[in-house]
Amino acid sequence: MEHASEPGSLHVSLQRLPEEVFEPDSVADTPLVRFVAYTRHHRVYGWVRLRADRLTDLLNAHDSLVLTDVQTEGLEDGEPRSMDRVLVAGDDLVAVHASGPRGDAALRRRTRSHAIALQAGHYLIGGHLHTDPGADPLASLRDRPAMVPLTDAWIEYWSGGTRMKQAIGTIIVNRHQADWIRVVSDEDLVDGTLRPTPGIACP
Repeated sequence: MEHASEPGSLHVSLQRLPEEVFEPDSVADTPLVRFVAYTRHHRVYGWVRLRADRLTDLLNAHDSLVLTDVQTEGLEDGEPRSMDRVLVAGDDLVAVHASGPRGDAALRRRTRSHAIALQAGHYLIGGHLHTDPGADPLASLRDRPAMVPLTDAWIEYWSGGTRMKQAIGTIIVNRHQADWIRVVSDEDLVDGTLRPTPGIACP
């Protein structure tokens, strides 16, 4: 993961397939993981080697995301396409998922988790928001930068007219893109009782 030449942009060089040429004398220092960026109308994805930097902090520090060597999927037709380069403005980014290394354990602090759900256009996302003990979760959310991580998360979305649902661990959501955000129960997250607001999520 590296900074792009464009001022204010975060540049992430992906690859389209997880397989790599076997080189006996070369040992990767970081794992190859799936990376997915969600916008209002597309998913952009590939494979990447994540460094130790916290992805949330990197996203909040840049105005846009430049992805190279990617696959894209239009939510209206669900068709995959290959592209050499995609520029996603920060205001268009709904969420990012990447299963990489956790932040520095020495910087972690005691928190309380709250089950929340949000809808952003085609997407319905549920997960746990971590706050200081005793803090109001929605007030805490409003006081944070735009990109906020949720743990034990899942995402539902329409793609080519079909509703998809994926459990994805940790997802970083753009709270500025949310049509609504609610505190829910743990049972709501697990039982699948949450539904998108009609007229927003459907294509």
